[in-house]
Parts: sequence; C-alpha cells; structure tokens
Amino acid sequence: MVWIGQFFNSSLGAKYLMALTGAGAYLFLIGHILGNLNMFLGADAMNSYALTLKTLPFGALWIARIGLVFVFGIHILMAIKLTRANKSARPVSYSKPSTVQASLASRTMPLTGLVVLAFLIFHLAHFTWRIVAYDGPLIDTSGRDDVYTMVLQGFQQPVISMFYMLAMLLVGFHLSHGAKSMFQTLGLNNKKYNLLITTAPPLLGWVVALLGVSIPIAVLVGIIS
Repeated sequence: MVWIGQFFNSSLGAKYLMALTGAGAYLFLIGHILGNLNMFLGADAMNSYALTLKTLPFGALWIARIGLVFVFGIHILMAIKLTRANKSARPVSYSKPSTVQASLASRTMPLTGLVVLAFLIFHLAHFTWRIVAYDGPLIDTSGRDDVYTMVLQGFQQPVISMFYMLAMLLVGFHLSHGAKSMFQTLGLNNKKYNLLITTAPPLLGWVVALLGVSIPIAVLVGIIS
C-alpha cells in the first residue's frame, strides 16, 4: 500500500489520476447528454427518463452525483499539482515560450477546466437543488417531477441559455485536447490505430458538446415548447 501512495504522489501518478478521472467524466457526460435529448421527444419522455433515474436501486443517482463531484475534484487537484511541479522545475521562464507550438486548447486547459467546474456547480444548483425559481408546477399530471417544465422555463431565460451554451462549447474545447492526452498518458496509443485514437475521442467530445448546445437553442427558438 505504501508504494501505491508514493506512486500517486509522483508526477506520473498524478498524470494517471488526471487521465482516469477525465475518462470517467467524459463517459458520464456522454450518457448525461444522450439522456437529456429526451427533451426533443416531449414532456412524457423526459419526465419518464427522470423518474427512471430517480428510482434506480441503492441510491445510484446520488452515488453518481457525489462520484462526479469527487472525480472533478481529484481531476482539478492533480492539474494544480502538475502545474506547480512544472513551474518548480523551471522557475525562470524561457526567453521564447515553448508553448508557442502547443495548441490553443492545450494552453487554455486550466481556464476551461475551471469554467467546466463552475458549470457543474451551477447545473446542480439549477436542476438538483432547484435554487432557480420556476413559475410552473413542479409535478406533472402523472405525479412525476416535471423536469421537462423545469428545463423549459430555465432555458427560456436567455442569460441562462447563453451560459449553458458557452459552457458546453468550452467542454468541447477542453475535451478536444484532454481526450488525446488521456490516451497518451495511459499508454494506449498504437501506430496502427493512432489516427483513430487522436481524432475520434475529440470529435465525439465536440459532437456531445454540440448536442448539449442544441437543447437551449431549441427552447429559445420554440422547437421545444
């Protein structure tokens, strides 16, 4: 057990933790956005989906929520740890920054990561803790939580919709670099499949982000009403 602790306290261990927690958050995001697309199928489909999640056995929904916050927390702590280690290794800045050749996505990973965290907290406050006020009923005619109405009324507020769309685009931006780095860190790169590995995960991340953006846009233009 001692060597495990030493490993995760090392830079290599921190990179592995970042990759594993990033992969967990990535998979959760895919499932979450795909579930939310029930908004396009109407109130009954969305509220049925929400009820299914709520009635999962063993409190699985809350375990997933707490686990997601934990995963994000570890991911951010490891990012801070690695950033400090890099700065300590080179306390004097290069005369010509080596990041010039790095992509914009890789150079802005810390910033986009913090925005994604803020988005996660707001998202929980919006739909889980229900801090945002709603005008309509919170229970539908079948006695279920009216998640459809909550989402609808939330995204009918342009400021909230714009924040969600910006956050989802930054999620795609973050994943465009993070997904490739994840495979490299875990040693899953393979010359035979390298093109697929370096293009498919970032592309899927952008697709998921754009699907997330599509929901507030559909509400604002009246497709979902």
